[in-house]
Amino acid sequence: MTTTTATRTRALVFVAVAAGLLLMPAYRQVFGGRSRFVRDWELFNEVGVGLVVAEFSVRDGDGRETPIDRYAALGRERRTAPRWLRSMNGEAGLLRVAGELCGKLGAVDLRARASIATMRGWVPLHAGEHDLCRPLPPRPQIPGTRPRGHEDP
Repeated sequence: MTTTTATRTRALVFVAVAAGLLLMPAYRQVFGGRSRFVRDWELFNEVGVGLVVAEFSVRDGDGRETPIDRYAALGRERRTAPRWLRSMNGEAGLLRVAGELCGKLGAVDLRARASIATMRGWVPLHAGEHDLCRPLPPRPQIPGTRPRGHEDP
């Protein structure tokens, strides 16, 4: 193969791949085509689904709640804390942090006001109604709190 033929072949392959990359999203989103080989183009879709934001507090015998900083209570700095402490994922992540706090603080009435990210927005997860240092009653999973994966429906 000569140099000009090789260059033309490379250019043709490049143009074909570039055209495919540009036209594949249009195939599904504009023309409504369905194929297992052409996926939806969903940039950063479902990022943050299942993320939990929480504020912890300790309730005393009179029912008053004192807010606590989870980093200070566990003797960690925010910037060097492990990932499971910085970003709680799902109710299991919240309960893991609560378990660590209960172990460190001893016999306390630990409460949390927490919300979880879903595809439809933030949904309340805990409203401080239960002591997290004691076993929780069974709860149904909140719909839309787990990413669906990359398989087509």
